[in-house]
Formats: sequence, structure tokens, C-alpha cells
Amino acid sequence: MIDVTRWSRLFAGQPQSIGDARAFARALVVDRAPDDLVRTVELVVSELCTNAVEHTASGEDGGEFVLELEVQCGHVRVGVLDMGAQTRPAVSDQASGSDVISGRGLFIVEAVSKAWGSEPIRVGRRVWADVVGMPV
Repeated sequence: MIDVTRWSRLFAGQPQSIGDARAFARALVVDRAPDDLVRTVELVVSELCTNAVEHTASGEDGGEFVLELEVQCGHVRVGVLDMGAQTRPAVSDQASGSDVISGRGLFIVEAVSKAWGSEPIRVGRRVWADVVGMPV
């Protein structure tokens, strides 16, 4: 039997909540994963939460998002549930340019994750990423 631990937390859809979400993830993962995996999880949480706040209804007045973490030996699935947007998340064709200031979030997530994706949910969309490292 594989030991899987799951957590989730609701955050206000505000920029300052991104740091809170990153700290929440770190606190839950730090004793369960090697340092490189913890840092990668923090990065992915930061990018996905930023996208929710900047590009979906979660960032509007009264908006919220949910951070989900699913941890098992050497693997963390990060999920962010947002309140929806007119468009689907996609990696920008121009995200790899050296002069690009924004729009790199999913490009980064794709680069550091084993896989990522999104799916519609009743209240909006879930964007997830699988982060894999060496077991402790």
C-alpha cells in the first residue's frame, strides 16, 4: 500500500496570499521530501497560485483559490483550484525569450515538473503539476 497524504487550504485571491500558500506548502512538505524537491514544490506553488490570482476570477474582488497538495514517497502533486477564466491555461510560445518579463509561469512549471495539466471543475478550473524527486 502506498502512503499518500493530502492537504488543501483556501486562500483569498490576493497577491499576498501567494507567499502564504508557498509557506503552507513548505511547512507540509519540508519533513517529507529532500531539499531540492521542497524548493521545486515551492516554485510550482508560487507559479500556479500567481496564475490563479493574475489570470482568473480568483483575483477579482472576493475571489479565492484552493491549494491542494498530495504527497507520497518522492512525489508531490500540486493543484490549484481557481474560479475560472475565459481562456484555458497554456504555455506561451514566447515564454522562453530573454526579454520576456511575464508569461513564464507555465513554461517554468512545465520545465520543472514531470507532467502538468488542467481540467474544468464545477467552480472553475484545477491546474496541477507532478513534481518528482528522490525519496528520503
